[in-house]
Amino acid sequence: MKKVLLMAVILPMLAGCGKEEVENNPAESVDNPKEYTVSLGFSGEITDITESPLNRAEGGNNTDLYGIQVYSTSTDSYDYKPYAYGLFNKKESMVIKLVEGYKYKFVATMVVDGKEKVYFLGDNRYLNPFSGGAESSEMLLNNVFTLSANNEYDNLEIGSTYLRNPNKIFHRPNIERYYGETEGYVPSSDGQVSIDMKRVSFGAKFVAEGLSEGKLTIQMNESPDMEIVYPETEVQDIFTFSNLSYNGTTWTNNDYSEEVPVIITWQKNDGASVPVASRNITFKRNKLTTVNVKVTNSSVDNGIDITTDNEEMQAGDTIVIGASGSEDTGVDVN
Repeated sequence: MKKVLLMAVILPMLAGCGKEEVENNPAESVDNPKEYTVSLGFSGEITDITESPLNRAEGGNNTDLYGIQVYSTSTDSYDYKPYAYGLFNKKESMVIKLVEGYKYKFVATMVVDGKEKVYFLGDNRYLNPFSGGAESSEMLLNNVFTLSANNEYDNLEIGSTYLRNPNKIFHRPNIERYYGETEGYVPSSDGQVSIDMKRVSFGAKFVAEGLSEGKLTIQMNESPDMEIVYPETEVQDIFTFSNLSYNGTTWTNNDYSEEVPVIITWQKNDGASVPVASRNITFKRNKLTTVNVKVTNSSVDNGIDITTDNEEMQAGDTIVIGASGSEDTGVDVN
């Protein structure tokens, strides 16, 4: 009789434990739900970027890095929880097993030539933006998805990047980035997830007029410095937005822009440092902004003109500062 009573107590306890495990990990259901092997693909600007006036930087052989975070929830809920993550440089390896009865959300970012530009710790472990999570602060480049309900790589939706050169974290690094999200995906046989990727970068071009010696140092807030060394007359690069709103969909909007403090200084051959201009400049997503810098021996006459150039879009407003009686606005780039 005691054995019967003991089994009557243990059996409900075991059933309760099994139910809790299923809810926490949908891949371990006692009902053995069907699994679907799904491949990932990308659409949007990441496929036609060669036609953009802000030309795509050319990476080497499999040097672009793709960071992907996967979330899951029941089909009647929107409370997504971490399901899997992975860092890839081979798109053909982006294959994941998804469980029947759940829907999924995918968050992805791609850094052009990321293997050469993003700082890593060795053993193929890369830092920002491929970092976060409860178990580690870096992501392993192994071209497979790792199932985890505990690790969430939540830095994918901001611009902060730990650059290899210079060895420092920048919120507006001089790298080209793409970002995309898709949610509500219900797996099926021979399924494929298509993530619409948008460029979350802007172009900055500085052209010097009247530079006769020395160099111009261009300090953009939270970015590596740029230089124009005489007799050169211009410098150009691509930067990623900071997106400090921490909302991944914000910086993919067509009209997204950020106002960036910029300080330009003329370093003369005799060691003198001449202020040229300090200005908050608005940079727009997927557009190249050209800054024409006027350099004279008198700091009063120095100034810059700003134009936004895009073959597919009309040129933006032209702004003149530091000349004709206008005043520069002091800014802090630190």
